[in-house]
Amino acid sequence: MLIAQTSDGIARVARDKLELLDRPGPLDDFIIEGRLAELEGLKTRASIGWDETTVASPITRPGKIIVIGLNYRDHAAETGNPLPTFPRFHLIPGSAVTGSGATIRLPRCAPDKVDYEGELAIVVGRTGRDIPEKSAWDFVAGGTVADDISARDIQSGENQGLPMASPALAKGFDGFKPLGPALLTTDELRQYDTLGITTEVNGVVRQSSSTAELVFSVPQLLAFVSSYLTLEAGDVVLTGTPGGTGVANGRFLMPGDVIKVTVENIGTLTNTIAMAAP
Repeated sequence: MLIAQTSDGIARVARDKLELLDRPGPLDDFIIEGRLAELEGLKTRASIGWDETTVASPITRPGKIIVIGLNYRDHAAETGNPLPTFPRFHLIPGSAVTGSGATIRLPRCAPDKVDYEGELAIVVGRTGRDIPEKSAWDFVAGGTVADDISARDIQSGENQGLPMASPALAKGFDGFKPLGPALLTTDELRQYDTLGITTEVNGVVRQSSSTAELVFSVPQLLAFVSSYLTLEAGDVVLTGTPGGTGVANGRFLMPGDVIKVTVENIGTLTNTIAMAAP
């Protein structure tokens, strides 16, 4: 089931239309309470186009976001790094989340080296600690599309106003974690051995890869992260980005840029970059 949270309620995605379900939201509640199955088979009260509503993130305020670094072979190669021997992760605040269609403002303190990172995001559907790899999918609500936007100068410690490397801050500015436009529930997500991922900036493809390039699988990531901290229902895990990032080629985001991240069988996340607020 592919479902979306809209300003008109929870909707089932049916190709180019949204079928509004006869059940009040928000979708967050159904994810956190493990009730997504209740949405299957519900009656449709109306059918609308994507341009007739505002689409929110499938989970609007995660308790925490876990960002995995260097988890694609092609991205490690383009940055000159060896493949990691264990998952590298950072914790990002839930306040960084926004939805598809939202405008993302460059931070006043770091507007010059803001980068895109198209990713598959996993939404946790069941709380767990020390999750066994073999049963990790039982703790997943589904998958969605993410753009792990990052201020690279802050990430690397090259920002003059903040002379220290701070990956969590670099990735945690307001709006820097757009998610959406929909959630593909785990029963369908698990059917795909690989998913294609592409990122376009102003219609030009910058990233084109697939989850076949993952170093660590989704079950491996959940097992590893949960060995250090409890993963709670509603948390989000960004599984890493493929090659083609701006930091590797020096092409950073500018005001007016339109970013489109597509994950096969889930959808396209679209956001526009704007100048920092005055």
